[in-house]
Amino acid sequence: PRQVELIRNSRELQPGVKSVQVVLRICYTDSSSPQEDQYPPNIAVKVNHSYCSVPGYYPSNKPGVEPKRPCRPINLTHLMYLSAATNRITVTWGNYGKSYSVGLYLVRQMTSAELLQRLKTIGIKHPELCKALVKEKLRLDPDSEIATTGVRVSLICPLVKMRLSVPCRAETCAHLQCFDAVFYLQMNEKKPTWMCPVCDKPAPYDQLIIDGLLSKILTECEDADEIEYLVDGSWCPIRAEKERSCSPQCPILVLGSSDVNGLLPTPNGNGENGKAAADVVDLTLDSSSSEEEEEEDEEEDDDDEGPQP
Repeated sequence: PRQVELIRNSRELQPGVKSVQVVLRICYTDSSSPQEDQYPPNIAVKVNHSYCSVPGYYPSNKPGVEPKRPCRPINLTHLMYLSAATNRITVTWGNYGKSYSVGLYLVRQMTSAELLQRLKTIGIKHPELCKALVKEKLRLDPDSEIATTGVRVSLICPLVKMRLSVPCRAETCAHLQCFDAVFYLQMNEKKPTWMCPVCDKPAPYDQLIIDGLLSKILTECEDADEIEYLVDGSWCPIRAEKERSCSPQCPILVLGSSDVNGLLPTPNGNGENGKAAADVVDLTLDSSSSEEEEEEDEEEDDDDEGPQP
């Protein structure tokens, strides 16, 4: 059959794992809206004469929080006959009053690099549309008495704490903050969760967009890690406090002993133009000089007293 040839001729993503796969998906029976993968309790999947392993529960480190089970498509390819022989698949689960639907699909698994290239091709949002979104976010709410004059956006990815290279977020996210598409896709390739690292809400691949305005800002602003969007859609860089003060308020002079005499204040305490002269402390005298001066003063005192009668 054609499906068998597609699987055989597909490349290997890793040893024993083909890019073209037969996967099983199961969810609640509900035709009113799209459903996410959901495993029923006590599920068991058997392909021909072998049972297929189903992802288990992730242990929770937080007390009182139930372990989570990642419900995603189950790859059956490695247990199937890749020939004209008939494959038999059996799915059983416990009856707890809910109805489930099961589907079998022939899919091609894409790598994170392929998904990134596709996103760059069809998922870039024009800078002007992004600018309009900024203005919309900062527009005065009629029910609010407080006007927002600006909003700060970090140029550092919240996932890896590195500067953004491909700023990305879900179309459904209410925030302007972006995360890096490269690392987001790589992380979901290894452990699929598809949750926004900023707001912790679902951010599936088909809802991702690349922020064209922030991409442009990243190329124009290389010396700041944060920017602020203003109400008119413009932006300005936010630099660290230590970068704002380029020089100290008072200059520091390094003086030698030979330079001190020319800078000592005049007797009346005023310098040029009637301004008070700066106090200069000579730090070039060492402790031995002070001791010699004290000894000389003591000898002079002894001479003044003269011989005792």
